[in-house]
Amino acid sequence: MNLRATAGPATARSSEERINSFLTIIPTVSRPPRRIPLSRRLFWTAVVATVYILMTITPLYGVAHKQEQQGTQQAQLLLSIIFGTAYGTLAHLGIGPIVIAGILLEVFAFSGLLNLDLNKREDRLKFTLLLKWTALGIAALEAVAYVLGGQFGQVTPLGGVLIVVQLLMATVIIMLLDDLMSKGWGIGSAISLIIFLGVSRQIILSLFSWDIVKDNNGSLHVFGLLPALGAALYDLFTRGDATALVGLVNRPVVLEGQTTVTYLPDFVGLLSTLVLAFVILYLEMMKVNIPVTAGQYRGIKFTIPLRFVYVSVLPIIFTTYSLLLVGQLLLPFAGNPVVGEVVQVIFLPHRFFFNVPALILHYLVYVALAIAFAWVWVQLAGLSAEDQARQFTQSQLHVPGFRQSEKILAKILERPINALTIISGFLAGSFAALGNILGVWGGGAGLILLIEIALQYYALVMREQMMEMYPGLKQLLGQ
Repeated sequence: MNLRATAGPATARSSEERINSFLTIIPTVSRPPRRIPLSRRLFWTAVVATVYILMTITPLYGVAHKQEQQGTQQAQLLLSIIFGTAYGTLAHLGIGPIVIAGILLEVFAFSGLLNLDLNKREDRLKFTLLLKWTALGIAALEAVAYVLGGQFGQVTPLGGVLIVVQLLMATVIIMLLDDLMSKGWGIGSAISLIIFLGVSRQIILSLFSWDIVKDNNGSLHVFGLLPALGAALYDLFTRGDATALVGLVNRPVVLEGQTTVTYLPDFVGLLSTLVLAFVILYLEMMKVNIPVTAGQYRGIKFTIPLRFVYVSVLPIIFTTYSLLLVGQLLLPFAGNPVVGEVVQVIFLPHRFFFNVPALILHYLVYVALAIAFAWVWVQLAGLSAEDQARQFTQSQLHVPGFRQSEKILAKILERPINALTIISGFLAGSFAALGNILGVWGGGAGLILLIEIALQYYALVMREQMMEMYPGLKQLLGQ
């Protein structure tokens, strides 16, 4: 990988070489010498998934297990959903530093604050290297903050240093896994795969976990729905007692050491998850077709589909992370009545139906933030009407009945794209809030991410299969 300047004064060239040599200290994965078959790519994708799963069960050296308070547990649950974290393990930071670094640098790049042209290969390489160093910097800040904030309990100075080093090494491993995927060894990106695994883990645990939890009365409960269903059926058939079976419809308990109600996985949660998943899937697959003609082939008309849910993943990640960050900052001051109400709205216990104002505020905050972030992201990420019009014009496409002009085309696309952006933010925020309120497994935001990533992987696998069946498509697509 060579990022040296090819022109300019010798002093500027040597300075840039020193910067580039510093950036390239972080190890990377080289691209495969040729395009590898789909079966091998699936194999390496499975390897990446296995490595990350092992990271989520490998405890950090020097961290003692401790019982967390209610707000911290809720925060860790939200983190595990959107960033694939696992408390006290090598995956304690998850993909958080990489995602945050990527979002910040993309905003800086698209807004012109970074003097990089991402259409040029050399600048893309610089962007990737800068992203890695930024992610490491964020990981270091988070790790130090967690140690100093006492999240790992009382640790010695040496123990704190060891924890920070372990978390930095874990971040480097995750970056290498992402390199392995994005360079063509696997399918998709490790970031998407880890989010998918994190949400899937929550759903699988809700279904199959044999963990036993104790409530404040000393009674024991099986956490997973299916094992609890088996125990309830055993009681029904052996003793004729249907109490446990009926109780699986709705399972509110106050766990030992807590004061608020927790809902264990039950049939209401299962039904809510299935219904909301179906609605999200249906809307995600809807398209809005724009009729166009090809300027170089007169008479050939076709349509370019725009997704009805124009942008959903990143706005909901922004929204969830922003609320999580604010909630964690306010948590130490939750004793104040006003601050306590704000924290309660952010970390809203699902099925909190007796406090209707809190439910309404929770919903409105999610929807408002999701719409705002969707609008900002469309403007900065090359998805606006002007950007789409520029791409259409460069491809010599135009809307029938209108003069072939980038400005005219942008004016035509402005109304539908703006409408789709607002609708996308509204739907993403609504689904996330309703999922939290109803107790959807994996959370509302997690379910959106799970379905979106599953659809992306399905499209990628279908595309790879088509390319293997029809090799001529590679030349047609310029690959």
